[in-house]
Amino acid sequence: MRQTAVLLSFLWAGAAFGADPQLMNLVMPDAKVLAGANAISSVSSPLGQFMLAKIGGQIPPDFVSATGFNPLRDVTEILAASVADPANPSGLLLARGNFPVDKISAALTASGGGANWQVTTYGGATLINTANPKVKTTFAVAFLGNSIAVAGDLASVKAAIDRSSGTNSIDPALAVTVSQLSANEDQWLVSSTSIASLLPANAAPSGTVTGPAATLLPMLKSIQSFNAGVKLGDNVAFTAEVVTSDPQSAASLQAVVKLGIALGGANVPALQALQVTTNGSAVDLSLSVPEAQIENLVNSAPVAVKPAAAVRPERRQ
Repeated sequence: MRQTAVLLSFLWAGAAFGADPQLMNLVMPDAKVLAGANAISSVSSPLGQFMLAKIGGQIPPDFVSATGFNPLRDVTEILAASVADPANPSGLLLARGNFPVDKISAALTASGGGANWQVTTYGGATLINTANPKVKTTFAVAFLGNSIAVAGDLASVKAAIDRSSGTNSIDPALAVTVSQLSANEDQWLVSSTSIASLLPANAAPSGTVTGPAATLLPMLKSIQSFNAGVKLGDNVAFTAEVVTSDPQSAASLQAVVKLGIALGGANVPALQALQVTTNGSAVDLSLSVPEAQIENLVNSAPVAVKPAAAVRPERRQ
């Protein structure tokens, strides 16, 4: 069971994303949100090495020996995609790398637990999915050869396999942004949909929100699209663009972000270097922080300590 948990945690954690053309071809045509990064540069960067050491980034030897798979060594790119429909939440995580499919399949099916993994063939791909009737959503992982893995709910994974035999594309404007970001950033995120469309239909009904949220929620709903990127190195550079519905909304969002910088700057000095400007209806953000400063910030963060269990008084006889 531990081997299953380790494998899925690396498939879903998004440790590395990228915009490989073959992976992009498997993305659903109506995708609205994509995220990615370069696996090699992310893991090998100073910040990547620090975070791996901080969280204990060594892969359990028993996992590697059982599956023949080391995510930190064998995964080179991953692409995450979603249609961003709150009513029908689903998505795909696609990875390029070196996948010893036979050993991974054997390790999953032998892991036991309640997942009841089963291995079949679909569209020429090796398909591994859960077979637990008590689970509402059937999770699946498919391998196209030994170099591409697709993870998600079963229907989405099968649809991606079906697309592998043809030539597909997403919204052209979204594809251009993805191409630009993935070529220049180590980690990136892009959305062509509004914040309002990402919220559940019953989220915060009119008249039920009070206080600061009453001002913030309409402002968030004015966001029509957004993208962001991170470049890793001795300095960690963050850039983002948020497109709102009109210049007035952009100015309001800029004011709120600047207020947040003023309030949080004392606790997080790096925020004071955040540049926030408007360009028509868009808000542009940029920040460059020495990697060593981020390490110091992480190291100085308080560690949560679990409260000691209450001691019950002894009952008198």
